[in-house]
Amino acid sequence: MPFSLKFDPDNNIMELNGSLVSLHCHHYNCGLLKAIESTPNIDAHKVLVETAAEEFFKNFKNCLSNELQELTAEAALQEAAELYRLMGFGRLDLGKLTADGGSAYADSSYYVVSWLAKYGRRATPVCYFTCGYIAGILGAIFNAAPDTYEVKETECMMLGHDYCEFIVSKKSNGD
Repeated sequence: MPFSLKFDPDNNIMELNGSLVSLHCHHYNCGLLKAIESTPNIDAHKVLVETAAEEFFKNFKNCLSNELQELTAEAALQEAAELYRLMGFGRLDLGKLTADGGSAYADSSYYVVSWLAKYGRRATPVCYFTCGYIAGILGAIFNAAPDTYEVKETECMMLGHDYCEFIVSKKSNGD
């Protein structure tokens, strides 16, 4: 695996391929999500998706230019799915994605399990982070800006589905 995860216990610092990362428990992540969603005049979905897209675009692009230079798009998508799993966010099938979009599926989701454990069932999908992750890594793989891709969660385990489904479309220049 080309990902290098290092932890410095003396300074409580974690690096993923040379970039500092911070992994938080479900109490923090779900609390943050709930706080952003309840803030008036804030589009929580947009803020969270765009933030994740920008971050993973930058980090995965760096990874592609350093450790994964020779990969095909299909192999890069497999590596992105492995990174998602390695970071503890769940299992994500990116095999049906292309430069033009497509669909992705998760049969496990950190945010669904975490939200259910902390707050219980809700009536709306919760995988904003995954939408941004997909948009960011597609931008990195296909050499496009992270906002090139629109990712919509059309099914979510939060709503009782067997998996989370993400439909990805490439935005036209005017969007």
